[in-house]
Amino acid sequence: MDTGQRVLKWNADAHEHAGAAALGRKAAAGPGKRSRIGLLTRLLSISAFLLLWHTLVLFNVQWPLQFGNLPQPLTIFGEWLRNLGTSSYYLDIAYSTVRVLSGIAIGFIAAVPLGLWIGLSKVGRGLLGPNLELFRPIPLIAYLPVAMLLFHTIEGSIVFITFIGAFFPILVSTRDAAGRVPASLVHAARVLGCGPVRSVWRIYLPSAAPEILTGLSVGIGASWMGVITGEMMSGQIGIGYSTWQAYQLLDYNQSIIGMFTIGLLGFGSSLIVRTAQKRLLRWRA
Repeated sequence: MDTGQRVLKWNADAHEHAGAAALGRKAAAGPGKRSRIGLLTRLLSISAFLLLWHTLVLFNVQWPLQFGNLPQPLTIFGEWLRNLGTSSYYLDIAYSTVRVLSGIAIGFIAAVPLGLWIGLSKVGRGLLGPNLELFRPIPLIAYLPVAMLLFHTIEGSIVFITFIGAFFPILVSTRDAAGRVPASLVHAARVLGCGPVRSVWRIYLPSAAPEILTGLSVGIGASWMGVITGEMMSGQIGIGYSTWQAYQLLDYNQSIIGMFTIGLLGFGSSLIVRTAQKRLLRWRA
């Protein structure tokens, strides 16, 4: 190989290494850049919503809806800031959060084993399937009179409503996911000496985990709706109770603040589940 050919080869190798390094830098910067773009998109979306709200109220738009009757966003945020300086606001949030977490925990513990049994057993489907399908479509507010008859305390009845809200989404997700586990995985586990009980832990639960966590995320939203329903109807403290009281006193500013507080609490709960899902199910990436 003469000198010219060696120079050309050296240049080609240099360009190849430079290109590989550039691709590596691009790949490393990719997730961070996507994260910043996603955050910017969310902020722009919220800003657009607030601007639209402000404009509709400012121009007293009355068609197709009476947007002009709503309070201004700045008025809402001003009162919200004052609420942040009061202890009662945080006490309401704390009570509602404890009720929701209690209902979700009980619902998760009950729904996952029952969902696996119904999904994997004909006996389970025959015994529990019809009864659960009978109760599943009933709105949460319709359970309230029964809950008040069943429990000695208002607190117990509210937690029961949150339990129902979380239970059925988790149950259905678990049941459907268990029925979709590939038979080849189950047969392979049996060949390797994995018994029925061990298969639940080693095969069915890992395979169904993504859908179970999705059901949990849906159940969290339903559970928040449940606790607000319970607090509105029979509570004496909590963010749902304070929102309902504000409505009855025609304090629409506080009612809207309660709405947004509930939305943020539900969003934060779902965000925690999604973050845990990403960490626990890294093998899916």
